[in-house]
Amino acid sequence: MTRAVGRSLLAPVLLALLLPGCAEARDDAPADPAPFAVTKVADFQYPWRIAFLPDGRMLLTEKPGKVWLVTQGGAKQPVAGIPPVVYAGQGGLLGVYVAPTFARDRRVYLTYAEPGGTGSGLALALARLAADGSRLNDLRVIWREWPKGKGGQFGGALAFSPDHKTLFLTVGDRQRMTPAQDPDLPQGKILRLTLDGRPAPGNPRAGRTGAATAPLIDPPRDTEVAKTAPVVQQFSWPGANQTPSETWATGFRTPYGLAFGPDGRLWELEHGPRGGDELNLIEPGRNYGWPLVSFGDNYNRVPIPRPATRPDLTAPVVQWTPVIGPGNLMFYSGVQFPDWRGQALVGGLASKGIERIVFDSQGGARVAARYDLGFRVRDVAQAPDGALWAIADADPGGLYRLVPK
Repeated sequence: MTRAVGRSLLAPVLLALLLPGCAEARDDAPADPAPFAVTKVADFQYPWRIAFLPDGRMLLTEKPGKVWLVTQGGAKQPVAGIPPVVYAGQGGLLGVYVAPTFARDRRVYLTYAEPGGTGSGLALALARLAADGSRLNDLRVIWREWPKGKGGQFGGALAFSPDHKTLFLTVGDRQRMTPAQDPDLPQGKILRLTLDGRPAPGNPRAGRTGAATAPLIDPPRDTEVAKTAPVVQQFSWPGANQTPSETWATGFRTPYGLAFGPDGRLWELEHGPRGGDELNLIEPGRNYGWPLVSFGDNYNRVPIPRPATRPDLTAPVVQWTPVIGPGNLMFYSGVQFPDWRGQALVGGLASKGIERIVFDSQGGARVAARYDLGFRVRDVAQAPDGALWAIADADPGGLYRLVPK
């Protein structure tokens, strides 16, 4: 992936209208001066996600399979009770999320690559953090991906609805491509579930079940080959196929960012292939196009039709070509950067920085600035005091505190 993005406020040419409501972020300007000081606090082995507790401490996942309880001074305590994970390629221990009910029940969620069969599948687990933070108790898997397989991007981002009654889970396409358009398979979807992992009432296809069997293909080399890839196995679901009743939206590739804005809109952030990283405004029942269309091309340069060729599909609000390699998406609401309230921050793996995105009242968005941090930014999180924290995708990968200069 190549580094990209720039400043729309200082370089209006940065945002070219490609489709109604779609802006392109390009590398036409240098990074903006960072308005914050960056302090390294601790090191970890491929850290993936930060989840702040109400008291200011944080839970932090390492991709190889560990969870740490970390103070803002950098003291680290291992958390026991972590399930086995498959750490290989893009798989491993992914997200940790504090439930909206944490104050009364200490619930936390994990997303990870769960072992099974000849490969692994995305799993969503629910547990209770012990009072002293030393372990996760009563852990149980409340949703798991079928069929399992090898390799590919898992997704695994989680967002809780503003009313705290449901959760939204992203599932990557595992580089199989075509399942993202198959209503009977969870790959390439955003799911809406109850807090206990069941299909949520009111989903676009609530109450429907999917096919009992599904054809499986190996990861194809490009989207054209995927259309006629040979079936290598027929998978039989172990129980009722709930995918249709779980699905909120369709057609995603590598959805690593998911967050609600302060106005209640749901936004998703994903990796494109060779170009075409996307920021999408998520609405129920919509099809976001992958792998039928993209602003990027296949890695082997085989072209993919552009979104303008399929007006029946929902185009991204912002796209990046070349890519930034998005790590996560969050909305800022704190006091330390008051001018940023209601704006989004995006960690960039390829761009090695943070994108700041502003929104309008009509569902539009644009990149306002990029701040260079000099490392692959896997996650950006807001502490209770309004400070920002970031982690570097490396071994060792640093944990950093960002406060106004």
